[in-house]
Amino acid sequence: MKINRQAVYEKYDGHCAYCGRAMEFGKMQVDHYWPQFLSHLEPGLEPDRFENLMPSCAKCNIHKYAMRPEMWRGELGKQVLRLKKNAQFDRALRFDQIEITERPIVFYFENHNQPFEKDGR
Repeated sequence: MKINRQAVYEKYDGHCAYCGRAMEFGKMQVDHYWPQFLSHLEPGLEPDRFENLMPSCAKCNIHKYAMRPEMWRGELGKQVLRLKKNAQFDRALRFDQIEITERPIVFYFENHNQPFEKDGR
């Protein structure tokens, strides 16, 4: 099945489905909401169907890798704890150059035309 990259790009008006950052068409990567790597766990799922394709910036696509969004949300939630172990981050925090504001991780697509049910399928 041939992927219509333009349609995927327009799905969220040129924004990354995960972080919401605006991106140029040529820099968009097509991500699989339900990872191709895990498609064997969902019999009958066509990984390249339009509903499973998400526009993604390179940083989100690389970090999400082969995780389902809920798994990735858990990994993203650990970022602040990991950063606190970094000496530069800790120093910037102690000198009030940055402020930690912990909030739930909400993906951009969750506030827009959601293509999937809450259970991630």
